[in-house]
Amino acid sequence: MKKFLILILSSIIFTANFAYAANTVDLIWEGETYTPTFYAGRPLPTTGNLVRVVAVPSVAVAGQTLAVSQLVFRWIKDFTPIQSASGVGKNVLEYRANQNGAASSVSVEISTEQGDKLAEARVIINSGKPKVVLYGIQPLANPDRTLALTGITPINTSETTLLAQPFYFSRLDFSNRNLTYDWRVNGTSAPAQQEDARFFTVAAGGGGEGQAPLMVTIKNAGVPPQTASRTINLGFGLRNFTF
Repeated sequence: MKKFLILILSSIIFTANFAYAANTVDLIWEGETYTPTFYAGRPLPTTGNLVRVVAVPSVAVAGQTLAVSQLVFRWIKDFTPIQSASGVGKNVLEYRANQNGAASSVSVEISTEQGDKLAEARVIINSGKPKVVLYGIQPLANPDRTLALTGITPINTSETTLLAQPFYFSRLDFSNRNLTYDWRVNGTSAPAQQEDARFFTVAAGGGGEGQAPLMVTIKNAGVPPQTASRTINLGFGLRNFTF
């Protein structure tokens, strides 16, 4: 009898999973508008003001992270390529917010100088409106920024100073003092402080109790849509004065 030797050869297959980080780009934006130093939020774009968008890439080719200066940025706003803002190392786009207040669509495509596309991102940026907030000033103290004045504001000291704080007006026009402040009591124009028109002092007078509407309107003559108003009622002789 013949014997056969059967050899069974087994093979072991090794598999390895390699994780590659996806190339990404983040879009960070803000309006080039004024906000006070205590404000923790983002400066919002408003009609006629500049908007700044920064592309922050996280991309690598063959395991090597590429710097901004090694990348080509192609900017598109409202589905129209912005050639002047696009190119090598150009990761910043500045544009003026739509005059009609409409939102803007901003996107960026990132590629190598050889034309290999690496990442893209898109964001919708809405336009807000400028506003003004009134605060009370205590002698020898900073404004009480935790309590905006609304409704009826009791006035029972000889003199009370108010601060009209603008938000989201042009940062440059605020710095250059191009904003105007129109203070009115009972509809009649009243003078603000000459040194800084944001401040207004109310004299209580000696006449008993009563109320009078106070309105302040801030305007930017260079950009007509930039205007905001705030109205409160001054309560003379009331007891619960809070600042």
